[in-house]
Amino acid sequence: MALTKRRISKLIELGDLLCASFNVEEAYRMISMEMPQLFPAGACYRFDAAGNILEAAASWGETPGKTLFSADDCYAVRRNRPHLVAGSEKGIPCPHAQGEKGSRASICVPMNVYGERLGLIHVQFPLPPGKKVSMSARELGANEQLAILAARQIGLSLRNLQFREQLSSQSMVDPLTGLINRRHLEETLSREIKQAQREGGPVGVIFMDIDRLGQINQTCGIEVGEGIIKDMGRFLGENIGGKELACRWGADEFVLILPGASLTASRRRAENIREILKDHAARDNHKQMRRVTLSIGVAAMPDHGETAGDLLQSAKAAVKEAKKEGRDRVRIAD
Repeated sequence: MALTKRRISKLIELGDLLCASFNVEEAYRMISMEMPQLFPAGACYRFDAAGNILEAAASWGETPGKTLFSADDCYAVRRNRPHLVAGSEKGIPCPHAQGEKGSRASICVPMNVYGERLGLIHVQFPLPPGKKVSMSARELGANEQLAILAARQIGLSLRNLQFREQLSSQSMVDPLTGLINRRHLEETLSREIKQAQREGGPVGVIFMDIDRLGQINQTCGIEVGEGIIKDMGRFLGENIGGKELACRWGADEFVLILPGASLTASRRRAENIREILKDHAARDNHKQMRRVTLSIGVAAMPDHGETAGDLLQSAKAAVKEAKKEGRDRVRIAD
């Protein structure tokens, strides 16, 4: 299995596929499908959040060694350099690879990108029949070189995908509350409406406004107001379920999307949220949170329109009516 033009070509093709992957999980599927053309068996491992455990994220062929093990169980990771084992007479197998067949050679290569440890590539390839020691030093070197190139290509591609996902997530999330932001909500609501139209189902929208937050900011300070907004975001995040999606719409405004919910069901859910918030506020350590109430507007598709703009505008108008009627109440859109 010399380092032929064909294998180099396959490695380049793998790199192209990884660059075109939609996300990291899709990239791992690509690795499982394409790596057999480079090595007959192997696995790609990723570190856990603490960087202490390696778990197989992609594997192919007869998966070598364990699928989950401590980073200390790999000599390549310990020494931060490739570790080669050629049959039963050359090299010491890593603890995570104990039990590998003596008729195979194996290589572990750390995946490090810009000084960051991402994971490990562990590949196997057969030895010539009847030999305990692998092929020539030249052939061994060629396979080791290919494994190193593969680890670099895969590591760079995975890191770029992670970076892209982080940027995408940051563009969709409100930094103060951790909920999705207005832009992403509008896109998501439009998709849910189109799906509901295809299936003949409803979509509910609940628009919520924190009552008198402006007064709290003036009397207690902006920091207190921001604390209330954060707590409201946490409250919604903890109390939504199923397909529901919560969003921070504006300074003191929040929106909840209810796929499959009729207008009646959406109103019941709005009343439920208002009551749960009162109980939550009564038990909250944040004194100012105990003063918080919500004015809530409810709209639904098809009752109030067929577009995201229709539903949001109707629900927001209902919030204004709820405030006129005395706040701390639910109002269905006209």
